[in-house]
Amino acid sequence: MPLEARRLVINLGAASSVRRALGPTAWFVLEALGAQAPADQSRVEVACSSRLLGEKLDLSKDTVARALRRLTDVGIVERIDHRNHLSGRFESSAYVVDFAAAGLSIEAVSHRAEASAADASPGPVRRVDPDRSGDQLSLLS
Repeated sequence: MPLEARRLVINLGAASSVRRALGPTAWFVLEALGAQAPADQSRVEVACSSRLLGEKLDLSKDTVARALRRLTDVGIVERIDHRNHLSGRFESSAYVVDFAAAGLSIEAVSHRAEASAADASPGPVRRVDPDRSGDQLSLLS
């Protein structure tokens, strides 16, 4: 069953320190886990392997495994190993992802909201001046 249309919402205040702590690759993997998750749940179990996730992201399985380990180290992801209840053999891994801890939420998007967003013309560009006059961005003015 395909997932409904969703959007990843980033709480910039809560997510900025998490992004810095994770680094870009782990954040990218976290977003990919969000793409697998249903909407309107802050804690989700996502069944996938580092190999499959690596194929989807065009990254090596080892790079994805390192990113998942980083996400686990900071407490956003918990790895769950599923085993056969009779033999005890390993069957698959899943990851319980706490999106709220990362400053993320996944929201369902209605088809009407998607259509109006696609039809909307971009608003005026707002210029933001840097707080510090010595900042390199001030050279662009």
